[in-house]
Amino acid sequence: MKPVTKFFLLFILPVFVLSGFSCVSRNAGGNSPSQGDLPQLPKAGVIHEKIQCSKNPELSYALYLPSTLSYRMQDTGYRIQRQKSGINQPSSIIRYPVILAFDPQGMGGLPVKMYRDLAEKYGFILIGSNDSRNGLPNDKISNILSAMLEEIDGRYPVDSGQFYTMGFSGGARVACLAAMNFPIVKSVIGCGAGFPQSEPSPLYRFDYFGMVGTADFNLNEMMELEGMLNITGLRHFIATFNGPHAWPPSNRMEDAFQWMILNAMKDNRIKKDERQINQIISTFKERIDTAKKANRLIEASSYCNEAIQFATGLTSTETFCNELRSIELLPEYKKQTDYHQNILKKESKEQQYLMDALFTKDLHWWNDRIKKLTASGAKTNPEDTLMNVRLKAFLSLICYSNVNAAMKQRNSDMAEKLIGVYQLADPMNPEPNYTHAVLLMQRDDTIQAMRQLQTSVSKGFSDKNRLLAQPEFEGLKNVPSFFDLVQKMK
Repeated sequence: MKPVTKFFLLFILPVFVLSGFSCVSRNAGGNSPSQGDLPQLPKAGVIHEKIQCSKNPELSYALYLPSTLSYRMQDTGYRIQRQKSGINQPSSIIRYPVILAFDPQGMGGLPVKMYRDLAEKYGFILIGSNDSRNGLPNDKISNILSAMLEEIDGRYPVDSGQFYTMGFSGGARVACLAAMNFPIVKSVIGCGAGFPQSEPSPLYRFDYFGMVGTADFNLNEMMELEGMLNITGLRHFIATFNGPHAWPPSNRMEDAFQWMILNAMKDNRIKKDERQINQIISTFKERIDTAKKANRLIEASSYCNEAIQFATGLTSTETFCNELRSIELLPEYKKQTDYHQNILKKESKEQQYLMDALFTKDLHWWNDRIKKLTASGAKTNPEDTLMNVRLKAFLSLICYSNVNAAMKQRNSDMAEKLIGVYQLADPMNPEPNYTHAVLLMQRDDTIQAMRQLQTSVSKGFSDKNRLLAQPEFEGLKNVPSFFDLVQKMK
């Protein structure tokens, strides 16, 4: 039997050198277009799910412009204007911080919808690429990054001192890659994954705010990243939230917005605002008290560290430093931290064990193993429960990666076993059923393939374009039930 190549699709990004990139800058030279030639700004205060790049119409992005932008345009007679080299921008032009987001599935509208309220509250332009996604070749990612940075720089009223990127999973690595190679990117919000693996040292320095769910299979990677960042000296913070491998909830993402704003004040890129500083810092006192009362001492200490990181250079950190020292002296804190570290070590070994077992154990063994990962008793430590959730998510990921590799190699038997494990590990995920339908069509079993597709759609599969473009389903397009299924999809 031909072995299946092991790889991790969602959190390993190809390594490439961006030698062909140009460094974008608001001070770049060029002829100023006339008023009549200027592109009209999309309506502010609403989400635009697909806007084509001006110079690259094959590429698109989702967009949210804060409503204050339209008000200020009216008040100041604002216009987008690129000045000739050496001529200053008119003082009436008001520029805005911008975040360029990368989703691993190319769903640019997802982060824009999730964080539009934050963009409105803090006055950010929020943009999500519809084209950057996992699995693209190097040159394609290079072209997307170059085109998006040029589009933002040339079309929108962007403050070059507040240009940021964010991403989730593989998109987090793309966000880091942009910052490594473009000096205009001042900070990165990396969610659920760290830096591009095997990437050489960054050409430029940037701030980094990492976020990872306590049930995310990449928790270990993000904790290890913190140690690496301590060595490099990059200004950074790694925050956790209660959740799986996913974009963080809005209430936790707000910390990242605030962190970037405070850093801009520290660096004198924006004016210091004492009222805003005090509002942001005061919330940490409430969080620390709540975590301590619930005996979540690791969480309480993390909030102390976060508050210290936020406040340093702006206001006194003495209260939080004292609180942190008192927590760290508690015997219960040491007990919780020791258990947490042991869990992470155990999890790393379990991941390797599961990878090896994927190719050596049968479905009967996997059924028993996954039941053990799912079971939890009243006396189970929450850390163990979270570890098991992360292991199941990790297993789902490696199944997804390897089943596609097996199908490309036409290793039908291995693919079918991997799909079986995939379904056991992630029963509510529509992807195993979709993949099974593809495999069944390769065997010309249209009846069973349609059943698997119907199950996939019932679980939430909704990508019509992918379904219609799948070559294996070409023979189903004249089947009435297939047509009905497509019509029912959202």
